[in-house]
Amino acid sequence: MTVDYNDFAKTFSNSRKNMSWEEIEYFISFLSWKKDLKILDVWCGNARLLWELKKHWLDIADYLGVDLSIWLLEEAKKMHSENNFLELNMLDLNTLHNKYNVIFFIASFHHLNNIDDRLKVLKQVYDLLDDWWIVLLTNWSLNSDLNEEKYHNSIINWSKNEYWSTDYDIKIWTSHRYYHCFSLTELEYLFKQNDFEIIENREFENKKNFISIIKKK
Repeated sequence: MTVDYNDFAKTFSNSRKNMSWEEIEYFISFLSWKKDLKILDVWCGNARLLWELKKHWLDIADYLGVDLSIWLLEEAKKMHSENNFLELNMLDLNTLHNKYNVIFFIASFHHLNNIDDRLKVLKQVYDLLDDWWIVLLTNWSLNSDLNEEKYHNSIINWSKNEYWSTDYDIKIWTSHRYYHCFSLTELEYLFKQNDFEIIENREFENKKNFISIIKKK
């Protein structure tokens, strides 16, 4: 997670404004009948997710978006001044004190570059989550039939781990970003190590991402 989003935050933000997120539509179907949602959005960026949640008239009692990019957080505050945003490293979620019943990792968890940090973050998430509620994740399926040819040359040599997950170094404009392309086996291991119950863990139909829906037992 060494990339500084402030280096290209404006371009990144503009590129996300008109995204069509089939995965988010699917996640929202799990939440549309819930009341008083308390949401934590990890690496929220310009709060594009919050815009989608509001568009579907979800009953949101509390929302906190956290991110490392001050510029993106300022953009989020401009559009959603009534909501809360905080500059925070994903590894420091244990500094938060409220409980949440929905925690989102939308294209964020795959930036963690080692298994210890992945386990650490999920442990912190478990402690922040109200009983019986859920965590929703998307992780880039870089080796899918859709993405493999385009990103094959970005694979970091000799990075495949014991779970057959692979690391990528992908150039975004003038900067480089690290991505971990999870195998479903590794995701399952991480979730079970932190005592989560797995509701879904699969490649989404559009072949762009893996989706995971997990909850406290």
